[in-house]
Amino acid sequence: MSERNKWLALDDEALLRLCRCEAVRGTGPGGQKRNKTSTAIRLTHLPSGITVTDDVSRSQHQNRDAALRKLRLQLALELRDTETIACGPMPQEKAKQPQWAAYALDALEAADYKVSDAATALGLSTGRFTKDLAHIPALWQIVNANRAKRNLPLLRT
Repeated sequence: MSERNKWLALDDEALLRLCRCEAVRGTGPGGQKRNKTSTAIRLTHLPSGITVTDDVSRSQHQNRDAALRKLRLQLALELRDTETIACGPMPQEKAKQPQWAAYALDALEAADYKVSDAATALGLSTGRFTKDLAHIPALWQIVNANRAKRNLPLLRT
C-alpha cells in the first residue's frame, strides 16, 4: 500500500497528528466577528507539504473537520500511485470519496487520460465512470485539464 493510500485510510485524529494545525483569521468581508477572531483553520500535511484552509464556519471545530475533508481530497488529487489500481463505483459515503478519486486519477494517469481505457481497468462502464467523475468538481477539472494537455476532447456532463 502506498503512503498516500495509508494517509487516506487514517481516521481523522491520526491524520491530524501528521499535520501542523493553525488557527488563523478568516478572509473576506468582515462582519462583526469575521476578522476579529481566529476561527479559520490552516492544516499543513507535514509529510507531503500540502496545505488547506477552511474558514466557512464561525466554529473552529467545524472548520477543522471541513479542512480535514479538503486535505483528504487534495492528497487524493495531487499524489499519484499508478501501481495500485482498484476501484469500482463511487461509494455513497463521503468519507470514501477521496480514496475513490485517488484511484480514478491513478487509472486515468496509467491510461494516458483515455476514459474508456481507465474505466475498463477499473471494471466500470465508460458512462458510469464519467458520471462518477462529474460528482467531484475538482476531480472533473483536473481530468479535463490533463485531457487538454494531451489534445483529447474535454469531457462533458
